[in-house]
Amino acid sequence: MGKASSNKKVARAAGTGGGRTYRGRTPWPYFGVIVLIFVLGIVGTVTSRDRRLSQINNQGSTAPTVGTTWHEGYAVYACGKFLPFIQHAKNPQGITTSTPGIILIQPKVKAAAGKNATLGKFASAVGMTLNAAEMQLPGGTLYQDGNKCSGKPGHVYVKEFAFVGDTVGRLYNGAKGQLPKLDPREIPLQDQALLTIAFVPSSDASKIPPPPAQVSTSLGNLATSSSTSTTTPSPATPPTTTAPATSTTTKK
Repeated sequence: MGKASSNKKVARAAGTGGGRTYRGRTPWPYFGVIVLIFVLGIVGTVTSRDRRLSQINNQGSTAPTVGTTWHEGYAVYACGKFLPFIQHAKNPQGITTSTPGIILIQPKVKAAAGKNATLGKFASAVGMTLNAAEMQLPGGTLYQDGNKCSGKPGHVYVKEFAFVGDTVGRLYNGAKGQLPKLDPREIPLQDQALLTIAFVPSSDASKIPPPPAQVSTSLGNLATSSSTSTTTPSPATPPTTTAPATSTTTKK
């Protein structure tokens, strides 16, 4: 083969970007980067949730003490729909609600503080029936274990979401043996968490949604308000020592 012919082939290959072999090559490095970004996103979300759940489970250091103020979002969900929020209720122990969809946790006595700050304390304070087999809002329908929801037997569940934006949640049921098994009255209340008290068939338990968006908004506003009031210094008080001096001068 002549030298001129070889040069023409080299030039033709360069003009086509390396020929058919190069054009048909799968861009594995590009796909690898996309997969890596996706995996890192999932890991970051799971890590944040696990960290929050670890704080929730560590009751020795996170339980509310007498005089502290916490807020937790809540909703009551039955057979596929949210029920009305409980209205304001008085409670001398300090666990009640004054904002729709928000549990106010402000223990005034030891009986409502620490490990005693539970969902059962809230239910009792607002007149709600809640146990492993029954759920009823004040003046509302009584849902009992086995009552039908869309033709299927329903059960009482509580799903706790560690933080606003958590869509996975942790499911509790005191009667059906699901893990973790815990009577809803014994579930500890948590600051800036959310929970949904629900009555649904077992097939729908994993689909129990977090409280409505307005609850998350209210919870965030309360957190911001609490942070501002804690960190903003009070205005300086004007001196009051000049009054006696003025009075003495007037007597002269």
